[in-house]
Amino acid sequence: MSTISKRILVTPVLGVGHVNACAGIAEPLLKNGHRVAFFLEKQFAGQLSKHGFEEIIYEIDYEPDDTAGTNNRTPGEQTAHFLLKNGILGNNDRFSQIERVINTAWDSDSKKIQLDHHLRQAIKTFEPDLFIVDNPRLQPAIYYSNKPWIKVISIAPLLCLYNIESLPPGWSGLSNSDLDRKQWPKYQKIVQNIFYRKDENDLIEKMGYKRYPNDLLMPPTEALTIYAYPEEYNYPEIKEYHPDWFNIEVFNKNESNEKIDLKEFLPKDFYENDLNGNWSGKWIYVSMGSMGSIDLNLMHRLIEVLSRTNHKYIVSKGPRHEEYELTGNLWGDRYLPQVKILPVVDLVITHGGNNSVTETFAQGKPMIIMSLFVDQHDNAQRLSETNFAKQINPYDFDDNDLINAIDQLLNDDQLRQRLSKASNRIRNSNKHSELCAKIEEILMKN
Repeated sequence: MSTISKRILVTPVLGVGHVNACAGIAEPLLKNGHRVAFFLEKQFAGQLSKHGFEEIIYEIDYEPDDTAGTNNRTPGEQTAHFLLKNGILGNNDRFSQIERVINTAWDSDSKKIQLDHHLRQAIKTFEPDLFIVDNPRLQPAIYYSNKPWIKVISIAPLLCLYNIESLPPGWSGLSNSDLDRKQWPKYQKIVQNIFYRKDENDLIEKMGYKRYPNDLLMPPTEALTIYAYPEEYNYPEIKEYHPDWFNIEVFNKNESNEKIDLKEFLPKDFYENDLNGNWSGKWIYVSMGSMGSIDLNLMHRLIEVLSRTNHKYIVSKGPRHEEYELTGNLWGDRYLPQVKILPVVDLVITHGGNNSVTETFAQGKPMIIMSLFVDQHDNAQRLSETNFAKQINPYDFDDNDLINAIDQLLNDDQLRQRLSKASNRIRNSNKHSELCAKIEEILMKN
């Protein structure tokens, strides 16, 4: 344990997955006596303090038509409604989907200026010794603070490997096949707009800072880069091109191996229901995340198909939980303790978010990935091509393909052995402690 307490300011993208990933990194630092504060907009208030972190809460004055400013929703719900409103979710061409993400996801200049003001005030008040940043855009107040900062890649890392010619472009879900390679250039070109922005650097100048070199959004001045991708399906190119990156493999590993007792957790009639003597004995966890579960057409179709099988399903119903019912072999609730459920189920059907995928993999569970957008497509493709999961298009699948995929994975003993071996390795590793020690080395040098 460190004998000198330091101050660490965490500035994540305001999405549930990003915040949770950063909390997984910061928890060992908190246990070692350091002060860890999260810089958060007010809809996140109370989310981190209950775990012992400090919160520096700020408010933004939004334009009346700005979806992000809807304060009566949880953070995950706000993001989901934003994506739905802007046509990003749904059965879209992936290239058009990326275009919409890039063109609509950037905050207004007004919000960026307000954010800069609040961050400068937080830095002045908290006086951090180190920043942990999970964002494709580095705030100039951090860059010019003369304090070290750590970059976190909480999404699948492929997007950040855009300069490696042998890898498919991030967010595309493309493979290395000759046919897919013909599509690479147009994706590679548009992905560059995520990392190089003249307009963003114009605003940085307007706010009184010097613009970043080459109009980058995140200059390569970080003290450390952290990502999470289990080595069993990791990209070998990362070690070749970025040997100093630290792979924590899973941000929230469930160190204490917490798990629920299904008999105590589930309603008695659902737990005891043997489906008229046809129950397979298999439990399957279904989570399409806040993003997927907001699409009722998707959820209704998925539920209808799953109801025709002889397995039992625990469903994370999401923001619109009151707008659809689960009966028979399906039960669920608005939000569920996913980390505690994963150890006790036999299969997971997921949207493919990086936290969900790595947490499921760390527990050794087979997956069906029904990816919705951005890096979820990367995860679906990568785990499919390494034969650790099956990917199925959530908007254009044949009923029997999904049913057959479930049965195949439940009966694939060879896959289960491979997953069990990987799970044992990950759960017995000391990556979180090693990372904590690395961060403390950086802290002690400054």
